[in-house]
Amino acid sequence: MKKALLLCSSHNDLGLVRALRKLGYYIIVTGNRADLPGQKWCDEFILADYSDKEKILEIARKNSIDAIIQCCNDFGVYTAAYVAEKLGLPGYDSYETTLTLHNKDLFKEFAKKNNITSPVSTPFSSEKDALQHLDTCSYPIIVKPTDCSAGNGIHRADNKAEGIKYVQEAFLKSRAKRIVIEPYVSGTQHGFCTFLRNQKVCAICSNNEYSFLNPYRVEIDTYPADNFEIVQNKLVEQIEKIAHILNLKDGIFHLQYIYDGKDAQIIEVMRRILGNMYHVPGNALTGIDWEYWETRARCGLDLSAFPSVVSQEGCFAYKTILAPKNGKIKSIEIPSRYNKHLDSVFMLKQSGDLIENNMSEPVGFMFFCFPDQLTMKKELIESYVNDAVTVE
Repeated sequence: MKKALLLCSSHNDLGLVRALRKLGYYIIVTGNRADLPGQKWCDEFILADYSDKEKILEIARKNSIDAIIQCCNDFGVYTAAYVAEKLGLPGYDSYETTLTLHNKDLFKEFAKKNNITSPVSTPFSSEKDALQHLDTCSYPIIVKPTDCSAGNGIHRADNKAEGIKYVQEAFLKSRAKRIVIEPYVSGTQHGFCTFLRNQKVCAICSNNEYSFLNPYRVEIDTYPADNFEIVQNKLVEQIEKIAHILNLKDGIFHLQYIYDGKDAQIIEVMRRILGNMYHVPGNALTGIDWEYWETRARCGLDLSAFPSVVSQEGCFAYKTILAPKNGKIKSIEIPSRYNKHLDSVFMLKQSGDLIENNMSEPVGFMFFCFPDQLTMKKELIESYVNDAVTVE
């Protein structure tokens, strides 16, 4: 039996676990915790931090693995690409390319050099230099660590005083101690997930992104994206251009963009599955199993049976269940107003659990199927309420 090394088995990685089981692999999983949801379907657990690429390389060599599977985290992508390159395993871009795409400063430098439509960023590896730069900025600005995900350390600054505060925080959050500062771009935020084969886009999945409790952590996605037809061709053209320049391997290529009413500005790209169990509604929208095909790609397996026609049909969504404040969960109750369109619920926490960071710590997820976009937006966005969780 072939062995696959999976770097994590969190709720976001469940589709990868299922795909590996379906494909018949012996699954070795790593992580800092042995009680994650996908653990019960794995064959062996090794306590190890998946961001420690040398430790993971040692484990991969010791176990003579046939494939390495990244997880839903950029540091997992770095490690998987590094190990694959060292061991000659299939399915991954070069380690250098992986760093270019997943570090905001490196990607922005690449985008500027190759005329990829993206807000121009100024990178900093010195906090002193970044603070001095604030005197030259036209506000508002966005301050971002180069290597964080899920909105960690990202802030809009409307003046220099806020800029100083957020520059200091961004440097604290960044493992690499690098940040970027860029102009704030007004518009709506969206996701555009694609699957590459031979550096060509063969499937898309689009969505609107909404953030309420935490403005820089996506809380609700509705599928498909508004006006995706307007930007689709340009985004596909830009993705295929990136794929050609960097000689990208087959698999998922996802980006986030801001639509200003005229153009799509790419703000971030990544080569991995998405958080918030993104592909539960994404699979329903497109009729394909994105995690399964992503797993085949990372294992270096044949993709010739990938569907020749993939379209977006229907209206789907997820809503992250968040606590209104920190503290011990007193109760969790899904409001009855959602019953008509609620498809399923996946819970991560229960009564009695402690919430330490309610701004970014999901309690669970609700998944929906709607008859049309109007009903979906009215129920989830226009009538937004965060009332499923009560905290003592």
